[in-house]
Amino acid sequence: MKIGVTGHSGFIGGAVAKAMGQEGHDIFLLDPYLRSKDADRFDLKGCPERLDWVLHFAATTSIRQSFEDPFYAYSNNLDSTILALKIAYKSKAAFLFMSSFVYGQPKYLPIDEKHPVSFANPYMGSKLAGEEVSRSISETLAIPLIILRGSNIFGNCNISGRLICDLLASARNGLPFILNDPEPRRDYLYIKDFQSLVAKIVTAGLPKPGIYNVGYGKDYSNIEVAEMARRLSGNKFEIVIRRNSRPNDILNCRIDVGLIKRTFDWVAEYTLESALKELIET
Repeated sequence: MKIGVTGHSGFIGGAVAKAMGQEGHDIFLLDPYLRSKDADRFDLKGCPERLDWVLHFAATTSIRQSFEDPFYAYSNNLDSTILALKIAYKSKAAFLFMSSFVYGQPKYLPIDEKHPVSFANPYMGSKLAGEEVSRSISETLAIPLIILRGSNIFGNCNISGRLICDLLASARNGLPFILNDPEPRRDYLYIKDFQSLVAKIVTAGLPKPGIYNVGYGKDYSNIEVAEMARRLSGNKFEIVIRRNSRPNDILNCRIDVGLIKRTFDWVAEYTLESALKELIET
């Protein structure tokens, strides 16, 4: 298949592009087409004329930075989404939009796709806006659309400020790990399982449009993840607990992933523990 990928220099987009290429698909890296200074006159010169999919992962993802400069978070994420949709339309491709957890403070658990949407920070707000833009343009121009609401996809990356990335750094270097808030609970999915999911989606035949939660379906508190990583490392680092919670933080993000499992006959193979063990031993 011919697959265009945005965000290939980022963790998720890069991992997916690599995995798709290893499976024999033709990969087109689309980020240069998203960097036009004038989107209104952008004619996509040189862009592939025919693609099967455009997988849109490009985004600014820092929650902290989205609070510091919400204007940039919204403009960057919406502009890149509009241009990626334009590429999908021009190349007659189906479109996959990588969203995020967009449910705000949960009204019930686990959170399914029917849960009311909301946002606790400008980053989530930009993703909700991106969903709306994607739906509107896709309906208008008949672009097959899949929206994935991803939940804490992790792997071997160096993104400071993310729980598992920082834990892996402590495990490998024997340095103390500073845990600012032990209480919040998150649903984690290993990048290898996400790669297998995307492979299922793009090879499923006719695209199955819809909105899908993506995760494992089990929640862990920050302190549980930290203690698990320390144990798997052979207790090579200490955990220093502080009480510095983020503004408007969500205490539990456990999601219902039954819909995507049924639709694409997909099951995550890695537990959080087995994935952390693999990462620490790598």
